[in-house]
Amino acid sequence: MWYRMLQRKAIKLLRQLRWSLPSPKAAPVHWHVGRPNFGDDLNPVLFQYLLGRKVKLTRGTKRHRILGMGSILHKVDEHCDVVGSGLLDPAIDWSPSAKTVVSLRGELSAEASGLQPDHLGDPAIFLPHLYPLSKEKTHRYGFIPHHSEVKKVKRYIPKDWLFIDPSGNPLSVLQAIVACENIVSRSLHGLICADAYGVPNAWLHPLESMRGVCFKYHDYYSTMTEPKQPARIGDRELKREGESLDFFTSSYRYDLESYINAIRHLGQKL
Repeated sequence: MWYRMLQRKAIKLLRQLRWSLPSPKAAPVHWHVGRPNFGDDLNPVLFQYLLGRKVKLTRGTKRHRILGMGSILHKVDEHCDVVGSGLLDPAIDWSPSAKTVVSLRGELSAEASGLQPDHLGDPAIFLPHLYPLSKEKTHRYGFIPHHSEVKKVKRYIPKDWLFIDPSGNPLSVLQAIVACENIVSRSLHGLICADAYGVPNAWLHPLESMRGVCFKYHDYYSTMTEPKQPARIGDRELKREGESLDFFTSSYRYDLESYINAIRHLGQKL
């Protein structure tokens, strides 16, 4: 047990070091760096494409930075330009303040925080405009677990489904999502990216032990045309019932171009 804990800490520190190395003219961005998780690891990929330059992991108070994607809004301070962050749990005790609030993940984070964003939506919705992918299909179904349950659920996934490990390289995960005709996901960014790339998807109810449970999902769906409700199917029932889920995509319901331009304008000031 202690060995695994040390190993996880070492991996985390190495990942933080990789993105914190000095880089001339790099844009300062704050995102969560813990165990490998493509939803968090999309931040440097997306902001590099969006801003047209490298990014540097920049955390801590008194440092001007973009606060990026993920449930990290509670990390905000008066030196942050908030871009797409959201809350994990609306009951968190905090005192929000920010330099600017370009956007929040959704309406629920805006209501719970009291912040007034210029735009709403998770920035991962931009990905097809920044990183187009081949839409050749290799599997009828793909499954994306929450990053905390990969080993536990993998053995229950039907053999003819593509198991997509969220700890993989984020660009490889994106390609795997697009290679499927349908996606079943407990990963929030699995659902977001499937919607963004036009892959019909179904949301599996998150584990009840997860903090905030469904909050961050409903937060995201508040910005979409067709919100989803989670399906309560056990992992062992996926083979029998998974194909009968209601697969569909939902579209962003605000002005995407003005949102992208607002972030690029912000990047010019950093």
